[in-house]
Amino acid sequence: MKDSVAQPRKHRSVARRKLFNNSFSVICLLVSSLAIVVLATLLIAIFSTGGNWLSFEMLSGSHRENNPEGSGIGQAILGSLVICSICGLVALPIGVGTAIFLEEFKPKGRLLRIFHGLVQLNINNLAGVPSIVYGILGLTAFVYMFGAFSPIRVNDQPDYEIGATYFYQTKTLGGQYVRFPAVPLVQPVIKIKQGQIASKINGDKFKLNVVSASTEKSKYANQVNKTVLLGTEAKLSNRNGNQVYEANTIGGEPFVFPAEATYSQFAKITDPITVSNSNGDTFSLNVLSKSEPIPTDPTILAQSVFADSPDPNKRSSASIFRENSLFHLHLPFSKSVLSAALTLALVILPIVIIASQEAIRGVPQTLREAAFGMGATRWQVVRSAVLPSATPGIMTGAILAMSRAIGEAAPLLAVMGGVLGTTNHLSSLMDKTPVLPVTIFKWAGDENQGFEHLAAAAIIVLLAFLLLMNSLAIFIRYRYEKKLS
Repeated sequence: MKDSVAQPRKHRSVARRKLFNNSFSVICLLVSSLAIVVLATLLIAIFSTGGNWLSFEMLSGSHRENNPEGSGIGQAILGSLVICSICGLVALPIGVGTAIFLEEFKPKGRLLRIFHGLVQLNINNLAGVPSIVYGILGLTAFVYMFGAFSPIRVNDQPDYEIGATYFYQTKTLGGQYVRFPAVPLVQPVIKIKQGQIASKINGDKFKLNVVSASTEKSKYANQVNKTVLLGTEAKLSNRNGNQVYEANTIGGEPFVFPAEATYSQFAKITDPITVSNSNGDTFSLNVLSKSEPIPTDPTILAQSVFADSPDPNKRSSASIFRENSLFHLHLPFSKSVLSAALTLALVILPIVIIASQEAIRGVPQTLREAAFGMGATRWQVVRSAVLPSATPGIMTGAILAMSRAIGEAAPLLAVMGGVLGTTNHLSSLMDKTPVLPVTIFKWAGDENQGFEHLAAAAIIVLLAFLLLMNSLAIFIRYRYEKKLS
């Protein structure tokens, strides 16, 4: 009797479980189908909007204001590749090295184990931090370097710089530009910069605070003897045989700071000087008086300038310009390619570390024990046994992390600004450059409908890059796994 009652209940229980199982399968199928439909709709919209705008001119050109037909993403593609290459060179060795240390060289002491656990916890948390937070961190750490150096303003020479050559440039009567080397000189008067280290008369050193005239006095009431107004000039003087600049604070406190040779923004041309033109030809530049007749010979015109006035202080002048080498660097990095690359390195660093850790954990413990049994040291085991086996997973995680980096826009907007195009080609790490994600963001919000089509075309190019990188990750993983097997 009991068996006859229990049998229907058992059948009902089995039927209920099958119903739940089938229902869950249908729900998963519907959700997956919905995601595929949304993705397909977006792809169709993007290709229909920007597909016809794809061309060689578009891929090799640069942004032109109010001219979508003549604009392109050549500079943006180059900028993205350069920034992501530097990002990879910085993040991948540090990330893989950190993963090896955390997994293969775990400390044995109690305090060190606690510290190890805190580091691991922070890395896991950082992997989920929004990228804009890294942008703010990069702005503080790389662009301004926590305020440790004076900010670089337009036409100002950085306090710490290598790899730059300064010239003065002027235009001749023939319309050609000529230049001559700039020589740093101690200027008689300079404007005081923010953060300038100065000394009081008694020798006490302090950092100057520069404020605008519109700043409320209550904000610097307690530091009037360390504050000067924006635009305050310091005059050159001689104290104890040393050249110094001296001025007074808002509170009337005199201060001095060492005089250093700097480049003036303009150089007056008072006498004939040796210059060179764009072809590299060197010649003596003639300085003509306006009372003299204008030469008619094109060769003489190309090698002459007019004096603006009989007064030597008002003669023709040349403006300074800088020629950067490939390894031009200055502190702080300001808004540059290097700042952007280092910020993206921070974004992907936790991802690289976690992916590398998972790959290292996947290496069988028996492989390590066999290596130790043959007398290998800890580092020999890691180098010759663990790393070769973990390489497919490490490479896959690294390439997927780089795929995220190439599509990031928020940190680059914070660190480098919304650059759409530059007049000069990328010549050093201290230059600014457009990048694909930022270009897409700016074009998509432009009122000109043509730029919306260009944004869609740029999205197609970016998707192609992402697909290529993901395919490369799959190929590398398959190749290494086949080789190891």
